[in-house]
Amino acid sequence: MKGLWHMDRKEFGSAVQYLTHPSLIPTFADEILEVLVRKSKDDLTLALAYYHTAQPTLTSRSAVECLFSAIARTSVTEGFYFARGQPQYAQRHMFEMLISVVLNNSPAATIGDRSLELVNLPLSLEEDKWLEEYLLHGDGRNLKKGKDTVMMRKIGMGNFTDSLSMRGINSRPIGQLDWGNLLEGIKHGLGPRLDA
Repeated sequence: MKGLWHMDRKEFGSAVQYLTHPSLIPTFADEILEVLVRKSKDDLTLALAYYHTAQPTLTSRSAVECLFSAIARTSVTEGFYFARGQPQYAQRHMFEMLISVVLNNSPAATIGDRSLELVNLPLSLEEDKWLEEYLLHGDGRNLKKGKDTVMMRKIGMGNFTDSLSMRGINSRPIGQLDWGNLLEGIKHGLGPRLDA
């Protein structure tokens, strides 16, 4: 009861101490987790501590998605494996949420590293297809740097000829490097293999 009392007073640190006591069976877990995620501005420590310590069974879709967004904002890799652990029907939706969180909600200081982590995930063929479909044709097509992400994935996986077929990537050059120069380098590097 003390944990819920502290939750009502927005004393989340004290609430989590009581709510994660080993002798308690988690009750109202969905609501508690949602409040902890939504009320924590950028520090998701308490929400994740509650989840990992109490290990509640979440029953509502909104609570699972709240937890997933907290995990994805903290770690791209952990978010990826959490999504894979969900029922088959929910995996694609969560994978698309992960992409959106990385490209849309990452701080400017970390977006490069998080995007690199995203494109280097050990995706299955199906997940690779989901990534392309989401960023090129689905709801993610309007995400900033979506096409760049697909291009990075293709180059990183050694699909050079596929990367040459991508059109419409316009990004500002960094130094003397932009996608146009990079694609010219790939064409030159492939040489006669490009025609084969």
